[in-house]
Amino acid sequence: MPQKPYRKVVEQHGCIVCGRVYNVFVLYNPAGRLVDFTVTDPGGKKIPNPDRPLVACYLHTEEQVKEALVKHYPGKAQEEEDE
Repeated sequence: MPQKPYRKVVEQHGCIVCGRVYNVFVLYNPAGRLVDFTVTDPGGKKIPNPDRPLVACYLHTEEQVKEALVKHYPGKAQEEEDE
């Protein structure tokens, strides 16, 4: 039986800090899980996350990005501290 192909999609995602929108090229496996992604617009950077494509502007500091992650995904910060 042939295997389902990986799905390649261009999506729009907002900066985790300020909301500015960036185009993101995303690769999903046949089960629908995120494999990898890249920000295709200038000024945006990839924020590593195994569950979803996250983007931030290059202008924001690492501390601003971490604060925004805690604000938007409070349970994730607690899980990382426990590991």
